[in-house]
Amino acid sequence: MTHSPQRVVTGIPELDAVLHGGLLRNRIHLIEGRPGTGKTTLGLRYLIEGVAIGDPCLYLSLSEAEDELRATAANHGWNLDGVEIVEMIPLPAQPAPQSILLPTESELAELINRIAERVEQARAARVVIDSMVEIRLLARDSAHYRRQIIALRERLSGIGATVLLLDDITSDGREYELQSAMHGVISLEYVERSFGAARRRLHVVKMRGGSFQSGWHDYKILPGEILVFPSLIAQEHHRPPQRNDIVSGIETLDELAGGPLVAGSSTMVLGPSGVGKTTLALQYARSAVGSGLQVAYFNFDESESTLRSRLVADMGEGPVRDLDTGDAGAGDTADPGDNRRFFLRRVNPSRISPGEFIWNVRRLVEDHNVKLVIIDSINSYLDVIREEKSLLPQMNELFSYLSNMSVSSIVVGAHSARLDTSKEPDAVSIITDNIISLRYYERDHIVCKALCVLKKRQGPHVHEIRELELTDDGIRIGARVQSKDNDIGVAALGA
Repeated sequence: MTHSPQRVVTGIPELDAVLHGGLLRNRIHLIEGRPGTGKTTLGLRYLIEGVAIGDPCLYLSLSEAEDELRATAANHGWNLDGVEIVEMIPLPAQPAPQSILLPTESELAELINRIAERVEQARAARVVIDSMVEIRLLARDSAHYRRQIIALRERLSGIGATVLLLDDITSDGREYELQSAMHGVISLEYVERSFGAARRRLHVVKMRGGSFQSGWHDYKILPGEILVFPSLIAQEHHRPPQRNDIVSGIETLDELAGGPLVAGSSTMVLGPSGVGKTTLALQYARSAVGSGLQVAYFNFDESESTLRSRLVADMGEGPVRDLDTGDAGAGDTADPGDNRRFFLRRVNPSRISPGEFIWNVRRLVEDHNVKLVIIDSINSYLDVIREEKSLLPQMNELFSYLSNMSVSSIVVGAHSARLDTSKEPDAVSIITDNIISLRYYERDHIVCKALCVLKKRQGPHVHEIRELELTDDGIRIGARVQSKDNDIGVAALGA
């Protein structure tokens, strides 16, 4: 019979999901990271959750004063009533008695003993000790530090408390004595970007005797809450196949595409700026909304006023939400009274992390039953994940997830040269099921537009290049283009 260890919730639901239910009960866990990563905030949230469920809670501070901690909590709108806060200065108040031991050796042993005794007196179920840097400074070497940490671990484990030790990473030449002595380790990271908001992410280094979701997970700290965005694992999400094929509502376009976009398929709309890519994507959105399906439109590029003038005014969308404000973050859950079918989300690529963006896609799919997701444009999404250099793996995971959930997707990509799948964003076309190409050509000294379907995995399609016209009444697909190849720019298609 398999023994399942008991878990303690942290007060951060998505972090508990990463931990497969929470921290291991009656174990010692290390929360490590550079200054500014949110260790103290996480520790306070953990204790506030404990107070809410009736657990005795203790915060042992070796560095910050109680009024500083309460000010931090007040900044989040939190009340620390019910949390016992104890300031414990590492150095003794009076001179230590004479001893043959080195001063640091006796001071560290005394401090470890004081910490253990204080936790025993409090009979706390949840304990936060902040920070281990103060203890490390009293150790004469790594071996001495490790012995004392193991002694503290054994004392605390016998008390029956679930303890968080907070530790600052203050140098690049790290040693891992503290990690190796702990039952669980969570590492927090703060990454400055060349432009825009810094990115925060975490990963679980180990959880001795328990399972967890490996990998890096983005998170953000907002007033009053910590939002964690678990990394996407497509194979964990499935829905029974559903026939929610998406037609364009334009008969000639559906003929060129060999019929509707199959449910769960991914489509890339490529072309130079101003050729009508967004208008085409919105045409599919309007048709889906008209057939009773929910649609999510993630807009990276255009302003709200521009989009409202381009087909969205008649789709019944609610207020436009900006993903970098937190309005559409992890708390954007389903509202039983929300009967919208079109969800417009403006995204600021300089303020959002890849994990938060994918989490918002998931929330609309899982909470609002969205059947079509549009990303406009993939070029701007590249700016979100530029530092990772992992566009194809991330997009492939997202497409796989949407396919497993029977959700169709349309990705808009801007390019002006030959289709080159060795470079981004054209490389995304390798993993999409369908490609619709738009481009310009010249006829009688007039710039015209053309459309063709380059690829459809689920069946045959028409290979003709057709005239494309954007009118006040919508999109019109005309006759086959009769101009010479040089005039219509076949090279731009990569054909």
